[in-house]
Amino acid sequence: MQKVPVVHQDGTPLMPCSPAKARKLLKQGAAVKKWTKTGIFYIQLTTPTSKHTQQMAMGIDPGAHYDGYCIATKEKMQLSGMLEVKNRIAKKMEQRRNMRRARRFRNTRRRPKRFNNRLRKEGWLPPSIKAKVELRIRLIESLLKIYPITDFAVEDMKINGNRLKGEQDRRYYTWTMLGKSRLYAFLKSRGNLYLYDPEDTRKAREINRLEKTDKKGELVFSSQAVDGLALCWLLLRTKNLVVTTFMAWRRPEMARRQLHVFQPAKSGVRKPYGGSFALGFKKNTVVWYKGKLYRTGGTTKGRLSLHSFDFENRRVMQNAKPEECQKVFQQTWFVKKVS
Repeated sequence: MQKVPVVHQDGTPLMPCSPAKARKLLKQGAAVKKWTKTGIFYIQLTTPTSKHTQQMAMGIDPGAHYDGYCIATKEKMQLSGMLEVKNRIAKKMEQRRNMRRARRFRNTRRRPKRFNNRLRKEGWLPPSIKAKVELRIRLIESLLKIYPITDFAVEDMKINGNRLKGEQDRRYYTWTMLGKSRLYAFLKSRGNLYLYDPEDTRKAREINRLEKTDKKGELVFSSQAVDGLALCWLLLRTKNLVVTTFMAWRRPEMARRQLHVFQPAKSGVRKPYGGSFALGFKKNTVVWYKGKLYRTGGTTKGRLSLHSFDFENRRVMQNAKPEECQKVFQQTWFVKKVS
């Protein structure tokens, strides 16, 4: 049975309760319904109570494209999920660089090239790696607001830097280690940090007969979150390993403003492209349109592009009238509750 997260009057996370107790508190007016930005339902108490909590751990399995998470106590698992961290930042920066260089050869206005912006501060990270680290921290912060987590069990993937060849490989190794250090420093500031080798995680899965699929991007518990549960077992020796809740998270990808699109229009003039707003709507705004929920996208000839209101966020139409779209709320996370 899935437990419902509970927070105190002042926002301090407390131990989760059963759905029956949550319904009773809501009916009596002793609690109110709330949701996190990551789509997790919880209740906040409106009456004074004690702040006694038990030991609770979060298992984290960082990956290049997907992360596995699990929250558990010594008795049972509370929540599991996977986070999609892959991005196309490096490719987009390369496209921006190519467009900027090509623009300097055209007879058009441009800023002069400058070389005084090449100095990097200490602790600098490439934007693609920095985005992954910050995305992990944002998700963990959201979970820490509703769960009284005291310990973090992380799978620490080690890389032998002596075997790397080439300057680019060594730089990437340095940036990866720096990104890990930044994540670990954040976790240490919020609780006790325990690091485990991948071999320890594998043995924990074998002991508890937890199966892991080879399809890393599949939205199932056995793809990534299973390692998070194994890490929780290594730290707490969780007794009941029955999977209760599994969720998938990802951040919406937004087309940032570009000075011009790559392909010129038929008239030979390149049109402006990208941006955060479209016809008065901030992109990824959930709207009510003709009896259904959609997300807003870009524009085409004064009409809105609408996307499906689900985890995939596929484009459904391009000719919606803005005046017929009723704003519901602004969504910053795409969430899918699988079980």
